[in-house]
Amino acid sequence: MEAKHLRYSLYITVFTLSLSGFAAIRKPVDELARYRVEVMEMGARLSTLEKEIGSKNNLYLSSLQQIKQFESDIKMYRDELTKKQKEVHESQIENKNILQSYLLESENETTEPWQRKVHFELLKQAQNKLMTKENELLGFQTKVNEFDQKLTSLRLNEEELAQVIQELENRKKTAMEKYLAKVESKKKMESKVQGQKIHNRLAAVKKELSDAPVVVSRPDRFFAKPVEDFLSLTSSPKGVTFKYNAVQPVKAVGSGKVVFAGDLASYGQVVLIDHGKDLRTVLLGKMNIKVKKNDTVRDGEVLAYTLNDTKEAQNLYFEVRKKNSAQNTILWLDQRGVSKI
Repeated sequence: MEAKHLRYSLYITVFTLSLSGFAAIRKPVDELARYRVEVMEMGARLSTLEKEIGSKNNLYLSSLQQIKQFESDIKMYRDELTKKQKEVHESQIENKNILQSYLLESENETTEPWQRKVHFELLKQAQNKLMTKENELLGFQTKVNEFDQKLTSLRLNEEELAQVIQELENRKKTAMEKYLAKVESKKKMESKVQGQKIHNRLAAVKKELSDAPVVVSRPDRFFAKPVEDFLSLTSSPKGVTFKYNAVQPVKAVGSGKVVFAGDLASYGQVVLIDHGKDLRTVLLGKMNIKVKKNDTVRDGEVLAYTLNDTKEAQNLYFEVRKKNSAQNTILWLDQRGVSKI
């Protein structure tokens, strides 16, 4: 029944405090929403840049392949051009020799007409052969010139594509730096908002607990500290807050029965133990709880492990209650333990 009463009271308290808590975190939440939108937009721009760079890279690779093919074709035509130049040179020599023979035969009075005719036919054939070779050479020279022009154009395109890709890469680098900076700002704002929410949750629970009357009386017994490794201890008229930054076990301060263990109205992890004789202890904070309701625990048994998912110190709240009334908990702690603080 007490757990239900505690839960109900906590809901009422949280609702009352949420009005002021909402005002406290509204601005950071709005700013966080803006950061998230900006991160999504910048991510979309980065994705577009990646696609554009990929497209230009494909064009660049295709251009390199074309250049490689044209260089291969040009080499083949240049080799053939060299061969044709040699053939034309040989035909020119052959034609010159036949022409000289024809002229000598023509000047020789003893040369028969049929001999002059034969040499004339040979001269015509040599000239036709030379003309054919020269036309072939001209054709190969034209083809090589065309390939040279095409290769020059491809290389210019390659250089332009390389410049465009470099510009895109520079834009991508700048955009990535801005994106990462914005993501980091978003993370910090998320941490800030989360911290504010946790602070409000703890404040709500502590206020609910503080509404119960505080009874200052002689302790019936002394309890050990629930954690050993802590930075500081702060005492209020009711509870004791341990500040820590290390993950460590949270131990039962005495034997008893677990009355409640879990998330209380989503405002923190709570473990409530009944030690008998109307004595109960409450632990509240960020914990990984290892026990469940109705479990019997021994003095010093591990109830949970503290959590610390940030670099900042965390708080663990401890309170002693008698007949559902909060006690001045610091007086109930083992004096030897307190003296060591």
